[in-house]
Amino acid sequence: MSVLTKVFVVLLTLVSIALSMLVVSAFARQEDWRASANDWRATAAAAAAKERAVAQNAALEQARSQDQHQRDLAQVAELQIKVDEQERAIAEKNRALAEAQSRLTIEQANATTLVEGNKVVVSEAAKEREFSAKLAKRSSELERQNIDLTDRVKELTANITMAQAKVQALQQQLAAVSGRPAEPGAATAQIPAAIVEAGVPSVQPVTAGEVAAPIRGEVTEVKGGLAQISVGGADGVAEGMRFLIYRPGQRGGKAEYLGTLKITRVEPRQAAGQIEQSEGQIKVGDAVRDEASFAMRN
Repeated sequence: MSVLTKVFVVLLTLVSIALSMLVVSAFARQEDWRASANDWRATAAAAAAKERAVAQNAALEQARSQDQHQRDLAQVAELQIKVDEQERAIAEKNRALAEAQSRLTIEQANATTLVEGNKVVVSEAAKEREFSAKLAKRSSELERQNIDLTDRVKELTANITMAQAKVQALQQQLAAVSGRPAEPGAATAQIPAAIVEAGVPSVQPVTAGEVAAPIRGEVTEVKGGLAQISVGGADGVAEGMRFLIYRPGQRGGKAEYLGTLKITRVEPRQAAGQIEQSEGQIKVGDAVRDEASFAMRN
């Protein structure tokens, strides 16, 4: 056998071995591919089954979600109805509240008016009580003075009666001495002179039903505790008289007592004196009236 043949045989052997290895390798690779394909098929089947299970679960979940959605929609509709009812109720309450607030405003205005009116009434009542207290106090004082004047009048009347008896006795004695009878009424005509001679003031008693005419005037000047009035001796004012000072009420209202004036100086058309028992600020233009006529007006 030649060398070329040997080389050819060796190459052929090597090629055969290479082919065998290629065939074996290809067969082995084919088996791996088959196993891989089977694994892939199993994996795909499992994935498909899982996908079908997931789809079924998703369908069930969607069905449940739709049912829940329907229930939620129904519940929302019921809640919307309740909300509408609540809104209507709130609107009614708001209207009622607005009406109540309007009535409350009116009542508050009325209450304010009543309170203001009550304040005015209370103020007027306080003034009336104060004036009544002053009048009661002044009335009590005038009553005491009236009692004193009555007692004085009774005393003077008794003195006059005694003086009349003395005059009558003297006239009888004069008649007896002269031999002429006493004339009726002569004693009465000579009473004032006899009373003056006897030292008794010539004051005539005030009989029942006889009331002195009031002397009225007004304050013309005020200085400290002194005041001057517009009436004097020509009007019957005498030293020692007392005048009530008052301020006439407006529009027929009650007069306000301010004090008492004791006359210390008398002129024909005016008089002046000391202010006593001052109850308020005396001003020019305030009215005056003699106390005696006021005490005897009833």
